Amino acid sequence: MAGSEVLFTSKGDGLQPYSKLEKLARAVCYIETPSIDLERGHQEIRRGSGFYCKLTLNGSVLYGLITNNHVLKSQDACKNGNATFLYEGPGTGVKVQLRPEKLFRTHPKPLDYTFVGISHDDIAEKIPDLQPIEMETEPEPAEGDQIIIFQHPRGRPKEFSNNKILGVKKPLVRYQADTEKGSSGSPVVKTTGLKLIAVHQEGSTQLGYNTGTLCNEILMHLRTETLNYRGGSRNFLKGGGLYAVDVTFITNGAPPANRANRSQDESNRSAPTDEVLEELSQDITSFWKDLGRKLKVPNKKIVEIQADNVQYPGVKEKAFQMLMAWKELRSDAATITELSRALKALGKNKTEMEHCSGSSFMDDTAI
Repeated sequence: MAGSEVLFTSKGDGLQPYSKLEKLARAVCYIETPSIDLERGHQEIRRGSGFYCKLTLNGSVLYGLITNNHVLKSQDACKNGNATFLYEGPGTGVKVQLRPEKLFRTHPKPLDYTFVGISHDDIAEKIPDLQPIEMETEPEPAEGDQIIIFQHPRGRPKEFSNNKILGVKKPLVRYQADTEKGSSGSPVVKTTGLKLIAVHQEGSTQLGYNTGTLCNEILMHLRTETLNYRGGSRNFLKGGGLYAVDVTFITNGAPPANRANRSQDESNRSAPTDEVLEELSQDITSFWKDLGRKLKVPNKKIVEIQADNVQYPGVKEKAFQMLMAWKELRSDAATITELSRALKALGKNKTEMEHCSGSSFMDDTAI
């Protein structure tokens, strides 16, 4: 008698395409950044893991790299470091530049996360088929759920471990999947559905488990700058007592004392600088005329710029001149907000995030 085949998971998602697992693994990277050991007085290399990530904040789709705060603590650490993707063995790996000037959010323990911008030019040129791991709100994992962790322990080529969840105590999830120094910042993925649920943080041999920060808690903080446990309090348990976290936000890389006294809304209502438009022009060469129409630049002007190959010989220059025409002819409406809306209307969310939304999310939260 022929045997029957059985699906044992309740939703029938115990069988997953291998390509999905491979995509998750490819998004994981090895991170290294120089660090000064003040006690010993010499420079050392700080190592960790991380992953290319996609998430949505306030309607904007953002792309960047996720790791731990204790791996990349500051914008300077990001500028001096790099991420190596596809490091699978000797002689492999593709280095990608981090771009904290475009996007930077971080928070120390207990969340212990950093979300930093990444060079989209590097990704597009060097690893065009690299797909991000999406971080989105997921049902809370439960004790006994199986997980898998892709990582670069001690800077070695990519490895993975798997085990069961021991329990959840917000904002952390506990498990016994093996990790080592250098695994910090790795994605913790639930095997059923292959969904990202946490970012690996650290382990304790004394307590007998490893911990990761739940993605739902990271998203809550990114979206609202508050925490989703202990009644939403900004106080965290430590050693049985409470200690307060003082939150300082640094925008555009400037310390709070030197920051202009105006709101983000006021900033978005201002006109973009010529430097910002020149940088943007490099990324709109394939659709500059469409963008011009969305920005309500007169079609006659667009045709004029397109036809003039003497003053504007290259596509980038034509794109730049279109943006300058928009700024001049529509000075009352030529704002960052209007530019953002036009790019989103064309479905150019990555470009919008990099050139219009970056300053909205360059917040550095520190204790």
